[in-house]
Amino acid sequence: MCADPTLIPSMVSEIIRWQTPLAHMRRTALEDFELGGKQIKKGDKVVMWYVSGNRDGDEIENADRFIIDRANPRHHLSFGFGIHRCVGNRLAEMQLRVLWEETLKRWPKPGQIEVVGEPRRVFSTFVKGFEALPVRINA
Repeated sequence: MCADPTLIPSMVSEIIRWQTPLAHMRRTALEDFELGGKQIKKGDKVVMWYVSGNRDGDEIENADRFIIDRANPRHHLSFGFGIHRCVGNRLAEMQLRVLWEETLKRWPKPGQIEVVGEPRRVFSTFVKGFEALPVRINA
C-alpha cells in the first residue's frame, strides 16, 4: 500500500466491504414472495446482515479475503442498495480516501503507525464501530 498510493480508492472500498459500518437492516415484506427457497409472507420482518451479504461467494470472488486491488471493489452492500442506498456513501468514501492519502504522506513507511492496545468497540447491536484504538506513531 505504501509503495502504490493509487490503490487507496480500491483499498477504501475493500475496507468498507470488510468492516461494514452497520450490522443489519430490517424491513417488512410488502407482499408474499419466495427467497432462496423460503416463503416470506406479507408483514414478515426480514433482516439483511451486511457482513453476510458482503461475504457472499456467489456475488464476490474470494469474498472471505481482504484484497485491496479487487477487480470490482465497490461491489458490496455496505451502503445498502437501490432506493435504500445511503446518500452519504460518496462522502464517506472521500473522507476515508483523504484520511489515507494524508496519513501516507506523513508516515509513508510500514510500521510507523503501530497498534499498541486492544480496540474498544462501540456498544451497539446496530453500529459496527470503534470508540478507541490505541496507536503509537514512530517518527
